[in-house]
Amino acid sequence: MRKSEQRKIALKDVIGAIKEDLGKKDLTTSLLYNKKKEKVKAYVFSNDNAILCGQIWFAQAFECIQKKYGGVVKIKWYKKDGDVIKKGQKICQIISSREVILIAERTALNFLQMLSGISTKTKSYVRKLDDKKIKVLDTRKTIPGLRSCQKYAVKTGGGYNHREGLYDQILFKENHIASFHSFDDFIKKIEKKIDLKKVSIEVENLKDLELLSKYTPKNILLDNFSLIQIKKAIKLVDRKKTTIEISGNISLKNIKLFKNLKIDFISIGDLTKNIDSVDFSMLIKN
Repeated sequence: MRKSEQRKIALKDVIGAIKEDLGKKDLTTSLLYNKKKEKVKAYVFSNDNAILCGQIWFAQAFECIQKKYGGVVKIKWYKKDGDVIKKGQKICQIISSREVILIAERTALNFLQMLSGISTKTKSYVRKLDDKKIKVLDTRKTIPGLRSCQKYAVKTGGGYNHREGLYDQILFKENHIASFHSFDDFIKKIEKKIDLKKVSIEVENLKDLELLSKYTPKNILLDNFSLIQIKKAIKLVDRKKTTIEISGNISLKNIKLFKNLKIDFISIGDLTKNIDSVDFSMLIKN
């Protein structure tokens, strides 16, 4: 994703978040309003060890408020997205009016803490797996309206993006297949509509996989397969024509079990669904 695209997405995300937080006005900060717009400095500190992510969203929060209230905003970063940050470390300096800093603070930190949390968790999975041949993928299990920024955070943490939505890839899953009398019936009817070599298909058992593998689809998703079943499944798939993806019940505790398997992808909903936000503090210095 280009930076120009990131800024557009970040602006959309931030505008909604500011509207939610600010409403018509900040009742508390309005009591401190100063027409001179005297500049003050504020610093952001990390209270956790983490992977930093979300700078553009953070900056957009300040820029949006600055456009509304006037004055200037200058942000000096000591770290960049993707960098390792340590507990107690100074992350950035903000120079602006007290009003702009106070109003933008929470929205800016909310994005920074959420996205850093996702990038940090993703990096933990990648490190635990420790296998450069297997890609850790995200899923569509995201916060409504914030998918793009969450997927950006996954990439920042060393993971890869799966499909953006229902519009950019064909993936037949359990409930799609349930519309047919049997897995065999599904295969026979779907192959009349589309070349199976262009699609991804989920299987839930070795019997269905054995049938499907003969059609060499683009990708086969092994859903909730045990380690023993995955090893058997690999032998049934033509690895030159079909990639293998696994998913279901994968955690930091067990991902190491899949290291060195002849699979291509591990898709993990936990990356974006269960967010452990990174703790940041912002302090104004007079």
